[in-house]
Amino acid sequence: MKRMTRSTYIAFLVGAIVILHAPAASGQDSAGGAGDTWGFVSARYDTRSSASIHTGYGWRRVFVMGAVLNNPRSGSAELLGGVGAVFRTGADAEHWLAVATLRSGAESFAQLYWLPTVRLGAVTTRAQMKWSVPAKGSEPQKLIVSPLSMTLQRRSLAGGLAVDMVAAKGARPSVGTGLELRLRLPRAAVGADALRDVTGNGARLRLFFDSLF
Repeated sequence: MKRMTRSTYIAFLVGAIVILHAPAASGQDSAGGAGDTWGFVSARYDTRSSASIHTGYGWRRVFVMGAVLNNPRSGSAELLGGVGAVFRTGADAEHWLAVATLRSGAESFAQLYWLPTVRLGAVTTRAQMKWSVPAKGSEPQKLIVSPLSMTLQRRSLAGGLAVDMVAAKGARPSVGTGLELRLRLPRAAVGADALRDVTGNGARLRLFFDSLF
């Protein structure tokens, strides 16, 4: 991979420090917090990559998940299945960790997901990180952060900064920065990320809906 910019390293370092060293605080609603069984749905639409619907069911702190992804620009469809667990490193630091397999046409990939969420007062740091490794063939390994965000909560509305990054073996990393807006609903959230690629690959808009039940 080619060298990333200093500002990108600083952004990810700050996010990692906040995530790993969050202090204890009052509890929040989380997976498995209301009973032994629970579920989730996450839907995304992105003007630069695949639209997706992820869903899963959990028992206590473990879960199974499946997803359908579709890229309208290439016409390709992808199917995903995996298992994971939810754990905490502090009262306000929750992590989702999962392993999955992805099938796209004749290609297959092993994937590792890490989704941390940390709350420090009114500020929430979130990240969606994915490492994708091809089972065979010439496709490169990829590390995708989509996105890393820090938002300030004011009642039901939150807003702040977001960073996207894609790093593939043998290719120049792609980095996008912009804004995130998020509206909190009962056991759900809807929002948008508006990002511009600082490496010159244009802009993107991502709409999302997340629900935990």
